[in-house]
Amino acid sequence: MSTPETPHTSPATSPQTPSHPSAATPGEWERLILAELDRRAPELLELAGDLIRIPSENPAGDCSAIAAFTAGWLNEHGIEAQLHTVDDVPNAGPGRVNVVARLSPEHLLAEAPRHLALAGHYDVVPIGDAERWDFPPLAGDVVDGYLRGRGASDMKAGLAGQMLTMVVLRDLGVPLAGPITFAAVCDEETGGVTGSPWVLDHGLLDSVTGAVIAEPAERGFPTIGQKGLNKLRITIDGTPGHGSLQPLHGTSANLLAARAALALQKLWELEAEPPESVRPLIADSIDYAEARTGDEPGAYRPGISRVFSHVTVNIGTLHGGTGVNVVADRAVLEVDTRIPIGLRRADVNARVVELLAGAGVHVTDERAAAVAGGHTPNARLEIAAQASEANWTDPADPIVVDLVGALREVVGPEAKGVLQWASSDARFFRAHGIPVLQYGPAELPCVHGFNERCKVTDVVDTAKVFALTAVRYLGLA
Repeated sequence: MSTPETPHTSPATSPQTPSHPSAATPGEWERLILAELDRRAPELLELAGDLIRIPSENPAGDCSAIAAFTAGWLNEHGIEAQLHTVDDVPNAGPGRVNVVARLSPEHLLAEAPRHLALAGHYDVVPIGDAERWDFPPLAGDVVDGYLRGRGASDMKAGLAGQMLTMVVLRDLGVPLAGPITFAAVCDEETGGVTGSPWVLDHGLLDSVTGAVIAEPAERGFPTIGQKGLNKLRITIDGTPGHGSLQPLHGTSANLLAARAALALQKLWELEAEPPESVRPLIADSIDYAEARTGDEPGAYRPGISRVFSHVTVNIGTLHGGTGVNVVADRAVLEVDTRIPIGLRRADVNARVVELLAGAGVHVTDERAAAVAGGHTPNARLEIAAQASEANWTDPADPIVVDLVGALREVVGPEAKGVLQWASSDARFFRAHGIPVLQYGPAELPCVHGFNERCKVTDVVDTAKVFALTAVRYLGLA
């Protein structure tokens, strides 16, 4: 591994650490922790590099090797970690393994008032064409101030920061007033159920009162809410015939699918009415998004912030027909819609049925109940099981206040929580009643792309934010 550049040292680390840590004030503890993270920055980067070098692409999703490494590293450093192999989900696939570890100081009462979870996923998107990378995709090295390789931003560097944070708090003997549970999971990148949903459903985080997921975020801007996820599959039946007789004979499922795709664009016109309490968060998110527009290649264009108030519609796949000279007897349309705060999935899907009917596509829903308005159904509408409503964490929740406060000290005073237009495992935490936000080191333009990398300074600073958040959220005994 290349020698990293000297990482950024926040001003908070400059005063001398207390000579008697057991009698230290909260401020002295924080300075001690930050100084220790600076001292162990090379160890942090080495750990992140080790994680990157372990293949964990999803698909196929086999995370057995990286799970074993993660649990082994924690156990070697005094944090008890357990492997949880998913064997109760049909067709889960091989290597669906999660790691759960606990830092619970001996002095704690049986039931502490607060319990923090540090969480993330170690599966990554596929590398793609390795020839199009400028360096080995699993390099895990540091060059010119950047940690490089698949997962550097999404999100193995963030996981490494959480892991070292746990170890540093333990090694220093910080008298936390509550426990920390670390959860590293598989199966996030394909939206599967064997990662965070499985961990939550099996009660492994039941007593958690606040959580931080190390998802990639822009420096200083954690995400505290997201749009609803609503993926549709529409199977349309036509009447086959000889292609030479179209449109006089037969009904083309492909033509119906094309009309359906165009009709569904009108979902954009639905108006969201968000609650008053969340409108300041939406306003901050609009300002955040518009401040990042520009004319350079790859930049967002002005107006991108409308994503927070509209239903987006992506016709992801469209397959149909059996041959060019045959009127298509069936077409399948897969559609990704994201729903803003202030609209419900039920209302959006009711509008989907109306728009499809206007295009000549009369559907039955996934329970086979006719909703075709008196027409003979010629299509079936299925809604993905992992759908979710728009969800967010109250900006005034202590976990948000404490992490944003830490960010303002480590990164800069402009830090604030914003919304994301994508979705993530945070929705599962909120569904289980756990306030959660997302923050991790990242070079956002390269997430899921070639040449993924992350600034060394961001990796180290994010670990500091995790540590400060843990101390402030849990308090000291």
